[in-house]
Amino acid sequence: MNWDMETDLLCVGSGAGGMAAAIVAAEQGARALVVEKDNVVGGVTGLSSGQCWLGGSHLEEAAGLDDSREETLRYLEHLSQGHAEPHLREVFVDKGREVIEYLTETIGLRLQVVRDLPDYYYPAVEGSRAEGRYLEIEPFPAGELGDWAARCMVTPYGEGYAYVTSNEFNAMKMGRGEPVWDCLARHLERDERCAGAGLMAAMVKAALDRGVEILTESPATRLIHENGKVTGAIVATPEGEKRVKARGVVLATSGYDWNRKMVSSFEALPESGTMCPPTVEGDHLVMAAELGAIPLPSRAPAQTPVFIGYKVPGETVYGHTSFRMWLPGHPHSMIVNRSGSRFCDDSFYPDVATKVGRFDGQEDGMVNWPAWLVFDENFREKYGILPAFPGEPVPEGMATTAGSIEELARLTGIDADGLAATVARFNGFCATGIDEDFGRGTVPWGRLMTGDPRMGENQNLGPLEKPPYYAVRLERVVMGVPTAGLEVDDKARVINVQGEPIPGLFAAGNAATWRDIGGGYNSGIANTRGLVQGYLAARHVAG
Repeated sequence: MNWDMETDLLCVGSGAGGMAAAIVAAEQGARALVVEKDNVVGGVTGLSSGQCWLGGSHLEEAAGLDDSREETLRYLEHLSQGHAEPHLREVFVDKGREVIEYLTETIGLRLQVVRDLPDYYYPAVEGSRAEGRYLEIEPFPAGELGDWAARCMVTPYGEGYAYVTSNEFNAMKMGRGEPVWDCLARHLERDERCAGAGLMAAMVKAALDRGVEILTESPATRLIHENGKVTGAIVATPEGEKRVKARGVVLATSGYDWNRKMVSSFEALPESGTMCPPTVEGDHLVMAAELGAIPLPSRAPAQTPVFIGYKVPGETVYGHTSFRMWLPGHPHSMIVNRSGSRFCDDSFYPDVATKVGRFDGQEDGMVNWPAWLVFDENFREKYGILPAFPGEPVPEGMATTAGSIEELARLTGIDADGLAATVARFNGFCATGIDEDFGRGTVPWGRLMTGDPRMGENQNLGPLEKPPYYAVRLERVVMGVPTAGLEVDDKARVINVQGEPIPGLFAAGNAATWRDIGGGYNSGIANTRGLVQGYLAARHVAG
């Protein structure tokens, strides 16, 4: 075959998995090429909070925080709910600690511990920790990237997602830091990128410094293979198709958010939105299928971190009507089903995301879906609902508004008697500070994210009492963290239907099935998986 380009490692996708693989390969003396379908680099990681989650890292130890391998594995075992492979779980933890040390000490990424941020299920689950397992990048000066600064992903959903650190947000919520808006203004002025945008900017700089070649608007469209061994890929560059020869190909294209058939089939969601770029279409599954690799689910759909959110009529992102994810739990709000009843701890999004998927036989069907976010004027004035900031009008067409709870129910189709009774009962809980039905405000992670310290002991409780009242119909919002992916082994090699590794083919991050973690989720695990599997693939190819 005549080749147009040649490299040692071809990384398909420029998020955490693909970029980590390229950086590590180059550091080991191998040639690395990253091809990205989008016109900017960073992938879904660049849109994320940028958090990495791992117990027992050297950074956690340096911060003087107690943790252990055993406790980390115990927590992950609970999350898995029997869906994970224990050996792969151990690889995630053990190699994860190695990767974090390698990326910080050898590569020079400036990662730091996120203080005061508990595991999702702390303290209820054995092995959980109050802080120390989340890591984030220090604010990264984008000027260090030169012309590449404009080619690195920055979220189109507002600067607050990319120019504030988790540490700054947490410090403010704990009452010892400056206002987040001041931090945002400072980082914007200096173009210091934070969160996922900062992590990917720092990784792109590390890649460029090591001679990694990066091509944008260049999707890989097909794998090239000989006698079952992957030898390269066809890449559709702006200059035309290129046949790229490689000793190894890493598929790191995230999930399949924009592939309607895949989302419907694997996530059991006939309708959903996404905040991911339209380039996330499940290309890895299509390309690997030719070599006998099939998508494998790793958990029940209800265990997949599909967020709840809402449409924003009039806001266009990526050429489509915008969807926004929603972290529930602010005072003066609640989530109800069509009967007007609360059905979950609506201050903790994992509980909401699980309970909205409840199926109760043929007669009742989806008993908690559709669902609505219901709030009052106090909520609008104090917290707002993006893209509207506190005190700004709710975007036109996004919410139903009424002067009374009964009228709001009539306009939305929610049972009026049920909603009125629920609001009255909820307001009673707000007076006592104890949610007797669902324990709202008792999960530390949820309290930190959406609680208001001004509300007293229970920071997530505030009554619905000031008209007008609002109802926003909720949507399911997928975020690049899928139920199904390519099966990989402990070297990140893709496994075919015969249970054998496909020579020369690897998968990293959300392109790889979650058999290492299994059923549950905790923020930051997805990014860490990408780093670990990219590292494993690069080390294998580079020797």
